[in-house]
Amino acid sequence: MKKAILICMLTASTQALFAQNESSGKEKALQIQPYISLKNSSWFENNLVGSLGIHLGIKPSTKLNINLDLGGFRNITRNFAKPENGVAYSLNFSDAKTTPPISASMAAETPQATFQGAFANIDAGIPFKLKDSSSIQLEPFLGIEGKLWNRSLVFGEGSAQTTFDEKYYFLAPSFGAKLHYAPKPKVKLTLRVAVNHPVVAKVRTDEKNLTAPNTSIDLGKQLSPNIEIGAKIKRLTIKVRYERLNIGAADSLKGLYQPASKANLSGISVGYEF
Repeated sequence: MKKAILICMLTASTQALFAQNESSGKEKALQIQPYISLKNSSWFENNLVGSLGIHLGIKPSTKLNINLDLGGFRNITRNFAKPENGVAYSLNFSDAKTTPPISASMAAETPQATFQGAFANIDAGIPFKLKDSSSIQLEPFLGIEGKLWNRSLVFGEGSAQTTFDEKYYFLAPSFGAKLHYAPKPKVKLTLRVAVNHPVVAKVRTDEKNLTAPNTSIDLGKQLSPNIEIGAKIKRLTIKVRYERLNIGAADSLKGLYQPASKANLSGISVGYEF
């Protein structure tokens, strides 16, 4: 009985604390926000990409903000690869008709392309008001961005289907700034601008690759920008984001060459805070 009373008291005090924070306009120490997003990805192919993720906002003190984003994505439109648009490392089209396991009939096909992957981003920033009574805050931050992209080319259908995979790995320190504006207690507008430069940028082919099976290839490292505009109204957050990933040329010393490319991703996300 005593344990039940103690648990009820703790639960009631926790709920009262959260209610007090919300009524006073203070941000919670931990914010959990699942979200969904739709993006247009323009790279070797043009894809409409759907994404599911979760955002964790940690505020250990008024002078430090920590943000963590985790999620995965997949294309939701059907696209086909074209040799002239850059088929990367999955298939050497010039050898396709003479190199097993690709038959002449499959070599004449235009393969279906799929695009999926995962991401993990974390940043830590120090916010400060531009004036003592100002509703505008500036927040410089440092972070790390990690990406795993899997691009597949699928030939044939059913039991005769053959898939060639390219797995791209990116790990990049990032830095930038956020500008926060709170016109009302439960309304917050944010502009986020950042750049990143990878310390890891590589692609790995699978064992079915005709030119370089199970090969890990280093890619050139280039600076990449992104910009994001967000609006939070009570518990609902809407963000519009544009990101350009500049991917350098492959290491030609391994006998393979792929020219530099640019992946442009733009879209909108909607999240709800619990």
